[in-house]
Formats: sequence, structure tokens, C-alpha cells
Amino acid sequence: MNQTGLTFKQRNKQNTLNLAKWTSAWVITLAIASFGPHFLWQEQVIFSVVAILINVVVGIMMILSNKRQLQGMDELQQRMHLNAMAITLGASLVFGLAYSVVQSSGLISFKEDISHLVLFMGLTYLVSLLMMNKQLNDEGEE
Repeated sequence: MNQTGLTFKQRNKQNTLNLAKWTSAWVITLAIASFGPHFLWQEQVIFSVVAILINVVVGIMMILSNKRQLQGMDELQQRMHLNAMAITLGASLVFGLAYSVVQSSGLISFKEDISHLVLFMGLTYLVSLLMMNKQLNDEGEE
């Protein structure tokens, strides 16, 4: 038990739920900021500015929640996630810029989009964590 009376497992579950709530709120506010000008407030600038500001504030809360989630993990979990983040950052930088150069050189005809990079980052992070978990499990079986 820690000072708040929660066990490690309970605190981890609480942190995970908190992160899920802030992430969901961020996705919802991003959708509102993205689609609101066309479907809700017919391009009125003030509403768009407010929606974007709300999205940024909620995004900051999501980042802080993610930090709290990481701090609540044990050392091995923290190390795995930080390694996955490092791999994701490096891969996104290298492949994101290469993708941009390939597009600007005319080797591909479709337009690059930030959503491609976000998808690449998510998949890289997921695959990195899965590979590290598999490696850890394989070492534990030996």
C-alpha cells in the first residue's frame, strides 16, 4: 500500500482509466475542432478558435495523464515504454522525412498527410512494445 491507500495494481488501473478518459476526450475535441467548422458552425472563426484551444488544453491534460501513467509503472514497464517511445521517435523522424522527400521528388503521386505519420507512429509504438514483451517472455522461459 502507498500513502493514498491504493495498492500498486489499483493505482495502475486508476491511472490507466484516467489516461483512457483524457485520450477519449482529446479525440472527441479533435473531431469537433476538425469537423465543427463545416457541420456545426459554418466556418465562424471564433468557434473554431475556441474549439482548437479546448482541444489543446485537453491534449495537455492527456499528456500529463500519460506522464502520471508512466510514473506509476514499475521500473521494467517504464523502461519498455520509454524504449518504445525512443524507437517511435527515431523511426518517425527518419521515415517521416524520407516519405516527405519521396513525395516531393515525384516518386509517389498521392499527397502526404499527417494522418499517415500518426498511423505509422502508433503502429511503430505497438510493434515495439509487442517485440519487447515477446523478448522478455522468451528470456523468462529459458
